[in-house]
Amino acid sequence: MGNNTFSAPITMFLVFVGFILVTLGMREIASILSPFIFAIFGAMIFAPLVRWLQRKGVPNTVSVGIVIFFFILIVLFVGLLTVISIVQLNSRIPVYESQLDIYISQLTGFIPLSADFSLGAFLRSITGSLISVALNILGGAINATTGIVLIIVTTGFLLLDSLEVPEKIFEEAEERSLVLKNLGGFGKSLMDYVMIRTETNVITGVGIGIILLLGRIEFAIFWALVIIIFSYIPYIGLFLASIPPVFLALMQYGPVAALIVIAIITVVNTLAENVIFPSLAGRGLELYSSVVFISLVYWAFVLGPAGALISVPLTMAVKSILDSFEETKSLGMLLGPSKSEEKVKEPE
Repeated sequence: MGNNTFSAPITMFLVFVGFILVTLGMREIASILSPFIFAIFGAMIFAPLVRWLQRKGVPNTVSVGIVIFFFILIVLFVGLLTVISIVQLNSRIPVYESQLDIYISQLTGFIPLSADFSLGAFLRSITGSLISVALNILGGAINATTGIVLIIVTTGFLLLDSLEVPEKIFEEAEERSLVLKNLGGFGKSLMDYVMIRTETNVITGVGIGIILLLGRIEFAIFWALVIIIFSYIPYIGLFLASIPPVFLALMQYGPVAALIVIAIITVVNTLAENVIFPSLAGRGLELYSSVVFISLVYWAFVLGPAGALISVPLTMAVKSILDSFEETKSLGMLLGPSKSEEKVKEPE
């Protein structure tokens, strides 16, 4: 028979078409796919805690139940705080509107306006947009309950299934398969990344939250929680989370206070990202900065806001899979410097 291999241009074209089809397919089932991805990551993150309880003599089912119970408590706390804060925030909107009218009347005396442009109408449209965003967030928080329940249930089943298989079987399988070995390394890298990222986010959120509490900015605890969660989104997460407290500082105390809040957030974030995170993460994420940004845009397009939160772990997973095959190693190197080979060779 003749040679069945395709030429390079045809191969590239087929890969591109396959990539587009997979992207569109995932986007169509994003509402179903996202909870399962979160459940898989959750199971990988909680598995060490379950196994620790197991080593302490706690039965498998009980250890999973304990972990899931704490997981539910965290979800309930975050959800309850979110709903209460947004409801209270909506009740304060008339106060913010009246304060905004005062600023508008002050600004109109300094800014020359044309007959076709109304500063008041422009700023009021911004206020209306903020109101609609708040309502959308509230509706999204309520609608997300179904997804959260699915994540919790799926995570529990995955943890139970993982305990059914002895660790020795995984070790023997990893010795025979480069793919499984790389995926095992990815699991450890994912847990390390999530723990380090969480520690950094908590330090950032708590630091900013304390400053907001001292400054008596309304809903300071909620904004600290939002900053912790949104900081998982690379580059733009903290910026998005900082808009509400800066706006409230402006409404409560004026422009100088808003500038002070911006300066404090910038300083705390700079220390966290340039000092704390690098010291904890060591050599980094094995991903190029440009790849992190592109992956943020891509996964947000495919999975929505949930994709933005987990864009880095998902890209790490893709890179781990690409590094596992000789045919795709070059593509993996485009995402970041490959260290998988070193990790594989070290034990031997």
